[in-house]
Amino acid sequence: MTQVPALAPRSVEAGRWAISTVFLLNGAGIGLWAAHVPTVQARMGIDTGMLSLVLLTIAGGALMAMPLMGGLTGRWGTRRMVLLSGFAFALMTAVVMSVPNLPLLFVAAFLFGVSNGALDVAMNANASEVETARGRPTMSSFHGFFSLGGLFGASLGGVLVGQGLGHGEGALMVALATALVLALSAPRVLGFAAPGAPPTCRDRLLMLPRGAALGLGLLALLCFAVEGALVDWSALLLEERTGASPASAALGYSAFSIAMAACRFAGDRIILRVGALRVMVIGGLVMFAGLALAVLSTDFVLSSCGFALVGLGAANVVPLLFGAAARIPGMHPGAGVAAVATLGYGGLLLAPPVLGWVAVHSSVMVALGALSLSGIVIALSAGVLKR
Repeated sequence: MTQVPALAPRSVEAGRWAISTVFLLNGAGIGLWAAHVPTVQARMGIDTGMLSLVLLTIAGGALMAMPLMGGLTGRWGTRRMVLLSGFAFALMTAVVMSVPNLPLLFVAAFLFGVSNGALDVAMNANASEVETARGRPTMSSFHGFFSLGGLFGASLGGVLVGQGLGHGEGALMVALATALVLALSAPRVLGFAAPGAPPTCRDRLLMLPRGAALGLGLLALLCFAVEGALVDWSALLLEERTGASPASAALGYSAFSIAMAACRFAGDRIILRVGALRVMVIGGLVMFAGLALAVLSTDFVLSSCGFALVGLGAANVVPLLFGAAARIPGMHPGAGVAAVATLGYGGLLLAPPVLGWVAVHSSVMVALGALSLSGIVIALSAGVLKR
């Protein structure tokens, strides 16, 4: 386990709320972008295929940044990298929604992805150090703030677009507010030295999945694959299986998101009471049961409840995996998180098109039904947390 210096409880608690704020701001930026995607598409006059390439560029930038950030956090510390990547993310949040032409959109999309991937690794590594300093489960609440930020950002983005501020004006105001809040939180973001990290870990800039991180990363890949699939395919499944209207079908993913956010805020207490291993096993089984219910039911309410169950089950799996990755012996927290995050976000990127191919040759029901087995694999592999 990574050793952290002893700090005054008040400082640790201040650091906890500071990094929680960073999680909230990151989630809000992602939610804001999601709300602006249709506006950006309309302004650029691009079709769905070109938009997919833009989204792929964002994901590619994030995946390229994550392994590099693992080495940088080990070399320069998580606090410095949280602040550098946080301000870069605030800047690119405004730029990606304001650029005037398609070539610049691709450049901005790539840099937006890079800043988001870098911030994701840095803030999770810092959060794991805060969790270790507190001596009790905390990671789930951090991810709860990210989920809450996503819901807030998407709602705020909808309001801005509705008020005619969806061409970058509103995003610029939000970005300035984000940078201000980040600057106010900066003095309380804790910095931890890593005296126990071996020189080979510190000197290696590109941190790829290996050893224990590989097993944790593959489980993260499965969990992120479920989340990515629900983003793209849950509404279509509800339309096909239950006959719901497009507007109603969108509520399926909302049920998943709200249930996940709520369970993450309760996750730390649950983990403290029943243990990480049981939470992982139960979470995997609930994911399987929820997705199976959503797929098999032809009733809109039951299917939506199924998606909510998936959110409850998946809520604390990724925080547990990231926390375990940050405590891999012989690896700096940033290196472990980077390795697991790279594989995890690879699942988020690859799952929707792969499932789309399966759906074309069978049905959305078959594709998501096969994916439900991911929950069984996660439950059976929960012992990886003990390694």
